[in-house]
Amino acid sequence: MPRLSSHPLPPEALRCSALRYIYETTPPAPATAPRKPEKPAPPSARALAANGALPRRVVGGRYELERAIDAGGTALIYLARDLATGDERAVKLLKDDAAGDPILRACFLAGARAAMGISHHNVVRVFSVVEPREGHPFAVMELLRGESLDGTLGRERRLPPERVVALARDAARGLAAAHASGIVHLDVKPENLFVVPHGRGQTLKILDFDLAWVPGVEDPSERHGRLILRGTAKYMAPEQILGDPVDARTDVYALGVVLFRLLTGQLPFDLELGTTLLRHHVSSPVPPPSWLVDGLDSRLDAVVVRATKKDPANRYPSMKALLSDLDAVSLDLALSTTTGPAVADHYAPRSDRARAAARALDGAA
Repeated sequence: MPRLSSHPLPPEALRCSALRYIYETTPPAPATAPRKPEKPAPPSARALAANGALPRRVVGGRYELERAIDAGGTALIYLARDLATGDERAVKLLKDDAAGDPILRACFLAGARAAMGISHHNVVRVFSVVEPREGHPFAVMELLRGESLDGTLGRERRLPPERVVALARDAARGLAAAHASGIVHLDVKPENLFVVPHGRGQTLKILDFDLAWVPGVEDPSERHGRLILRGTAKYMAPEQILGDPVDARTDVYALGVVLFRLLTGQLPFDLELGTTLLRHHVSSPVPPPSWLVDGLDSRLDAVVVRATKKDPANRYPSMKALLSDLDAVSLDLALSTTTGPAVADHYAPRSDRARAAARALDGAA
């Protein structure tokens, strides 16, 4: 009996003939090795600040960089002061290698400019995007005080269901606002979901539109003849992995994976990066979170399973539809009875490129 990931399936689940058939016909994962510690999170603001203040540096003739507060794969985030107004801001400045890569540079500029057009309290506010004649492009954003969900999970491993639902509702609201502008985020993950204190509670903000699909903007990969995989493999929908067209339902899938992790403390396919992980996201069903957490509300199982269907037609049709069911869980109401087309759930590649990618994944088994 193959196993989907590094966690064993409950024996009682395999007594169900339908579930047994799904897992018997699922490509097996490799032999499970002892769990490796997760890679270290990016340096915290405190660790970066411990290096001391920067030599005086002004970018764009206006923003004085005081100290680094966070680091990502392609950019550094600085605490900065707007010399024109005296306000504190966050400045996201591309690193040398990303600034010199025409695809990453174009993606950063397109995503940051698109984020400027989203006005919603669950999306980080971007005030301006600057592409100077000399130096690297940067975005000027509101300064947030708090931590990413990835940082929270590093301390708490998994969160209480009530808190998960509250945070997921905020994420869904922010993503729905982006989708209303035609923008698909494509990199929804705990690192890009930032939690800030708000009154006696918390609110969540969507960060980092660097890899977003933006309507009306040419894909720089096509222009430069080099494809990049937009997103983070552990959260990517089948159509995203295979290079098919994406839409709002692609972000629905990723948020479903985030929900699974917040509720269980694990990823549904807890594998090292590689073709096996990608194959599972293309073809293997995400198990309900209650298989790992006893006593979980069955409605949360239903939300996660529907959000992570392989065929986009079987997922929630929009982020607003997902939000509606999260609201129902919060208010202790029944979920929506509209479950979408009753068809077999598998992903059928829609383009020649995606079919070729699927064959390559199968061949790598």
